[in-house]
Amino acid sequence: MKLIAAALLLAACAAPPPANLAVPVTVEFSGVARAGATAVPLEGGRLLSAAHILDDAGMAEGFCRLGRRDAPPRLSAVLIDPGQPAARLRQGQARLNPADCELTYRGGADLALLSTGGGHGVALCAGDLRPGQTVLVATRDRTTLARMGADAAEANPVDGSYAVLPLRLEAGESGGGVFDPARLCLHGIVSQRALGNPDAAWIVRTSTIRAFLAGG
Repeated sequence: MKLIAAALLLAACAAPPPANLAVPVTVEFSGVARAGATAVPLEGGRLLSAAHILDDAGMAEGFCRLGRRDAPPRLSAVLIDPGQPAARLRQGQARLNPADCELTYRGGADLALLSTGGGHGVALCAGDLRPGQTVLVATRDRTTLARMGADAAEANPVDGSYAVLPLRLEAGESGGGVFDPARLCLHGIVSQRALGNPDAAWIVRTSTIRAFLAGG
């Protein structure tokens, strides 16, 4: 994913994420590889995360960028730490361009919906993220206050656009939540780190999440 972003002031507070905002996820591929991710608990006993780490497309993208011609391992299990299995309900529609190894999601829906059979969760915020807005980012590793940057669009309009978070995110933080700091409603889901700019990431915004959950 390519990004045009403005660097904005960040205010960070290092603290463990509240259990009701960020859930650690472990993904297994054919029993030979594991990856960490984050999910956000929604109302109704469901979890929302990023599709690129919870389907086969992300692994295929990695093999493509490494120039590997062999078949990548397939997704075999999704576990909610410390080991509870989670069922994948559905995920966004991925497309990998073999010419440049660019992974995109139709409509910007880099999203995966999981079921864990129960529990409480957060509600979606009413409006979309705005440039300059202060947000609370919660992942499996931390909670951080940050200020949103400018929006960014995919090269192909069918692949949608994303809000920009000018914050360096590490492996395992994909699928984390972007929240309103006061109301703790969900504004967005952390997508992939921006190519060519390791200090920024793309965020799936509220309107895209709402359409995805409605089946659109």
